[in-house]
Amino acid sequence: MKELIPPQSAEKWLLFIAVAGPLAGLILGTLIGAHERCAARKMVAGALIGGIGSLVYGLWILYNMITDALGLDSVANLCLQLGMFAVLGAAVGVGAYRISAVLRKLGARD
Repeated sequence: MKELIPPQSAEKWLLFIAVAGPLAGLILGTLIGAHERCAARKMVAGALIGGIGSLVYGLWILYNMITDALGLDSVANLCLQLGMFAVLGAAVGVGAYRISAVLRKLGARD
C-alpha cells in the first residue's frame, strides 16, 4: 500500500514552514504595526505566531523518533504521545497567555 503523501514530502513542507513562518510573521507584524504607535508589539507577536511552524516541525521530528522506536501500533507509543502532547499543549497555552499579557502591557505604555 502506498501513502497518499510520502513522509519525505511532508518533511520538506514542514521544514519550509519552520523557516519561512517566523520570517513571514515578522514581516506581516511589521506591516500591520506600521500604522500604530507601538509597532514592536505587532512585530514580536507576528514572529511568535510564525514560530509555531518551527514548533510543529520539531514535534514532527520527535513524533517520528518515538514512533520508530516504539512502533506505530503499540500502546506505549500511544500513551507516550498522548502525555507528551498534553504537557506541551498546556505549556504552550500558559506561555502564550503570559506573552500576551506582557505584550498588552507594552502596548498600554505608549
